[in-house]
Amino acid sequence: MQESPLFQKVKESTLVTLLANTNRVRLAAEHILLTPKQRNDRIYVVLSGRLRAQLNMDDAKPLALFGIGECVGEMSMFDDNQGSAYVIATTDCELLAIEHVEAWSVLNRSLQASHNMLALLSNRIRSTNRTLAGWRESAQGDGALNYVDAVTGVYNLRWLSENIGRMILRHTRNQQPCAFILLKVDNFSQIDAGFGKLGSEQAQRSIVEALQRCLRPNDVEVHIDADQFAIFLPQTGKDSARAVADRLLEEIDRMVIGTSSGDALPPVALSIGIGLPQPDDTLASLIARTLPALRRA
Repeated sequence: MQESPLFQKVKESTLVTLLANTNRVRLAAEHILLTPKQRNDRIYVVLSGRLRAQLNMDDAKPLALFGIGECVGEMSMFDDNQGSAYVIATTDCELLAIEHVEAWSVLNRSLQASHNMLALLSNRIRSTNRTLAGWRESAQGDGALNYVDAVTGVYNLRWLSENIGRMILRHTRNQQPCAFILLKVDNFSQIDAGFGKLGSEQAQRSIVEALQRCLRPNDVEVHIDADQFAIFLPQTGKDSARAVADRLLEEIDRMVIGTSSGDALPPVALSIGIGLPQPDDTLASLIARTLPALRRA
């Protein structure tokens, strides 16, 4: 519970009281937990597995993904107890169900919990804005600002260069930890040589999909080069960043990439380096400090 963004730094005694009034819920993969405009009077904290949110049942790309420690259902506390999107179990899940009345009790008693809720809602809005910006840019085509990678649909190096300083400053000013991850596909040239542009682009898209399955809604994944990716992890210390890196490696290791022609690409070999941003970092200085870890990997 203390690792959940909603309850970080909340007094243990408060959480013990809250836990006494919660239930565990198990969901099978593809089970629908919440639907739009349907009454919901609970917040769900993910204990295991992953959930996804999407505006429509037939959406190919989820609006957000939720992993261990994250919560869903908090928006309906402020919206007449109605859900705002479909929330579906991507894998088998175990959830902690907290009644809204219990959640309000914690918010009323704990200033830290209230701050956490505001930060959570703010991150939700930012994440949704990024998604909408990507959709808008795709619709506008060549006339749009070139902030989104055309192959993978995530932010590109230009966007990261213009925004990394602001993201770091926001965390260091509030004395919150953050982490930066560099990823490199070691055998990208082999994939490109053996399967050409279509094969290498499919590999890039599959890697981003794997990253999104492992990351929180407020984490930011960036495609900085054909064989290189970066991730900014807000409110994340070194140990948690290592856990994220391990999870990414496991997910990539299980991934099977197939082309539209039915060919199977070779397994992706991935190296990961972790850096901890400093208040005066630029993108260049942050990458320079993270590269040695990537090269060792």
